[in-house]
Amino acid sequence: MKGTGRFLRYLLQLALFWPGLFLLQRCLFLALNWNKVSRLPWSDILLAQRYGLPMDLSMTGYLLLPVVLLCIPLLFRDGSLWRTILRVYLSVLVILSCIIAIADVGLFKSWGSRVNLKALSYLAYPREAFGSMASAPILMLVPVLVLLCYLALRVLHRVRPGSELHEGHWPWKMGGILVAIGLCLLAARGGTQDLPIDKSWAYYSRHSVLNLSTLNGTWNFMEVLVEPPEFAANPYAYTTTTEADARFAELHAQGRGNAPSILNPVRPNILIVLLESWTADIIEPLGGDSGVAPQFTQLAKDGILFRNFYSTGFRTEQGICAMLSAFPSQPRTTVIRKFGKFDQLPSLVHVLDSAGYASTYYYAGDVEFANTRSYLEAMGFDVIHDEHSFPITKRTRWGAYDEELFAFHLRDAQQPKQPFFHILMTSTSHEPFDAPVDEGFKGAEPQLYRNTVHYTDRCLGAFMDEARTKPWWDSTLVIVVADHGHFLPRYREAYAAARHRIPFLLTGGALHAELRGTTNDTYGSHVDLAATLLNQLHLPSDRFTWSRDLFDPTVSHSAFWTFDEGFGTADSTQTVVWEHVGQRVVELRDSTRLQDRDRLLQDGKAQLQVLLDRYIGFNQ
Repeated sequence: MKGTGRFLRYLLQLALFWPGLFLLQRCLFLALNWNKVSRLPWSDILLAQRYGLPMDLSMTGYLLLPVVLLCIPLLFRDGSLWRTILRVYLSVLVILSCIIAIADVGLFKSWGSRVNLKALSYLAYPREAFGSMASAPILMLVPVLVLLCYLALRVLHRVRPGSELHEGHWPWKMGGILVAIGLCLLAARGGTQDLPIDKSWAYYSRHSVLNLSTLNGTWNFMEVLVEPPEFAANPYAYTTTTEADARFAELHAQGRGNAPSILNPVRPNILIVLLESWTADIIEPLGGDSGVAPQFTQLAKDGILFRNFYSTGFRTEQGICAMLSAFPSQPRTTVIRKFGKFDQLPSLVHVLDSAGYASTYYYAGDVEFANTRSYLEAMGFDVIHDEHSFPITKRTRWGAYDEELFAFHLRDAQQPKQPFFHILMTSTSHEPFDAPVDEGFKGAEPQLYRNTVHYTDRCLGAFMDEARTKPWWDSTLVIVVADHGHFLPRYREAYAAARHRIPFLLTGGALHAELRGTTNDTYGSHVDLAATLLNQLHLPSDRFTWSRDLFDPTVSHSAFWTFDEGFGTADSTQTVVWEHVGQRVVELRDSTRLQDRDRLLQDGKAQLQVLLDRYIGFNQ
């Protein structure tokens, strides 16, 4: 009995150690994201520990089960080898758990999520992956990680199994082993209820930072590793396939072709300038900060500025795919990374090619990142330029400065084959916003973001001034749009509508003069570019089933975006953001318009269900 008692006491000590470590990790997550937590009630913050405890105990059960098995030899015969194996096993787990906890902090600061398959997939591109994470305070997180590991290991090494586990009778030992295994399995399952514990247990608040702090990082990482790499079935099946398809068809019904013409020539050149990480929060005519993008503000006086345009996701490749294929971003995965899927998408480039357009993509960084080159080639671009296409004198970790990209385009397009379709993808305003450009914005993260945006804005203005002198200008439609928004400078939540609202401007010499300096309040997103553009060119757009003509008054207009485990949708009456795991509305524009809330919520659920049905349906 003596050895069995020591064995159970050792397990009890570990059963207290692990939840204590998880509690400390949760406190660190909240403290290191205090800029988002400080505005919340203390009662809500403290509830994170209460709601996080079941998942902490579940993870403790998983971690202790191997400990029980490793202790079995010690219950029958004392041996230093098994003690060493046990000590190494626990030490490695502690270090890994601490690394995951600190990585979660950095990932949340940059992407608004914890570790997931999408984040892990970007490790195939280490330079770009760490570049996109660079807004996280690495210099602070590394010492915190070292200190956390040190403290945890100091406490762990005080917890020892003792040298007398082998004493006692074997029936007591077997009974102790069975009890310990049973308790570990019960804890890992989350209790005796019908369904085992899952992520939804951690979701208790409408504030994303609290829900993600409640989620046990080690448990979440384990689930990421063991879950299937792709969807076995649609996880967002809210209704029958027939009902979802019918609602989708009604939402995306083709208009009657009543859109007014906005272009002078029938086949103008098309030049798209994709602005890295620009949000409406820094565009003055969209209600954003003044003085950050003055050149864009001037350009808006010479074009059509859309006031309610949204990105479908939060990554560049999502924005590109939504524009060129009219396929929205997907939660938890990215179609552009999936061979056998993305090449089944429709291509705006192919349609333009059939009308005689010469297509070129310009980027001053690594176009291989996130499988972008393969996707662009499948879409049919004639030429793809990247960082190897021209000599670079100044670069960030993402590529050449934007001024060099714009200058290269002007040189390359001296006498272009017309009509042309060109896309310029900027990069200097990408995280970590550390380009040494002095634009007068000094300070912390929000100011660094404004500083690089102001630089790109200045380069954009100079480029447009020079482009106006080119022979091709008068017959060119210029589309200036962001690839996605950003949580800076106002620390928007990852799901928030305001984070996804972006600038979208139509300008250029081909635009009708009477439309210059106007605004358009139609709700739309990246996916609507294809139908809007092709209808103006009198080219077929029927393959782009997600796309709606922004100028067609007979079409039902709305915006739709996704984030990890949820979606948002907005139209002229209401905005609704739905969190799938917590099964709750986390953002609502107008609480008095409940009928519009219910309608939009059902619209969004149908679109998300159809989106994943089609994604899964693509061969792979």
